[in-house]
Amino acid sequence: MRRGDLEDCRNRRRLTGTGVDRSRYALKSVSDQPPILNEVDTYGPAYMRVANQLGRYEGNEEEAPLAMDLLGVKAGDRVVDAGCGLGRFVAALAENGIDAVGVDISEIAIAAAKREYPGPTYYVADLMQPLPPKLKGFDGLVSLSSSFGFGETVAEDEAMMRAYREMLRPGGKMAMELSDLERSRYRLKTDEGVVERETNGVQETLDVNFSTGMLHVHYVYGDDVVDSRIRMYEAEDLERMAVEAGFRDVEHYGNFAGGPKRPEDRLVLVATA
Repeated sequence: MRRGDLEDCRNRRRLTGTGVDRSRYALKSVSDQPPILNEVDTYGPAYMRVANQLGRYEGNEEEAPLAMDLLGVKAGDRVVDAGCGLGRFVAALAENGIDAVGVDISEIAIAAAKREYPGPTYYVADLMQPLPPKLKGFDGLVSLSSSFGFGETVAEDEAMMRAYREMLRPGGKMAMELSDLERSRYRLKTDEGVVERETNGVQETLDVNFSTGMLHVHYVYGDDVVDSRIRMYEAEDLERMAVEAGFRDVEHYGNFAGGPKRPEDRLVLVATA
């Protein structure tokens, strides 16, 4: 099912008015968090092995053409995967004829992407720094698997959203896919506190604070031990953040096929530069 088949189901917002309540998502209110959410290489090969075991990348090959539809891009267009990790999704875009570029702050992740998924162009870059010309003018941008929300502060997350806007040509589209607070409430079925679970041999300890949106996950899989910290947002706050960054025609869905968002679904946020 494609986007055009679900036009009547779209959740479309044209947002104005008040901005995101930064105080709600303030890191300083979470007493046991360090001043930096994650080290640069937190999401390198060890995390990718854990994520693969958890099935996080299943369906990438099928989702790539659906994402192209949402972005309104075709073969030959330039699309960047911001926070590409090991490159599986950006490689799927390349296989569909996209002039695909993967960007990640981690040198380790980019080196692995070049080995595992050659084909796309890869760059190591900190998107919080001034962008070089080669990282501007894209027809589309994807930010997948909760690759957003890692700023030390809400202001840094807002700056990242502005960087996404700067990477696109006027009229280019962004598609973000991530867990919002609604999904986390549904899956964890708790208001606050620690949740322990095992999935496909991966031991997970999740410490969530819904009042601030902070989530700390401790993963253990064989010899791999990874700690991940992320700031989750309500969907409407992400929409406001996109508008304040200069995006327009903000829409949200529950999948890349353009289906309506249910509590159990990851949020797919689409916006036009």
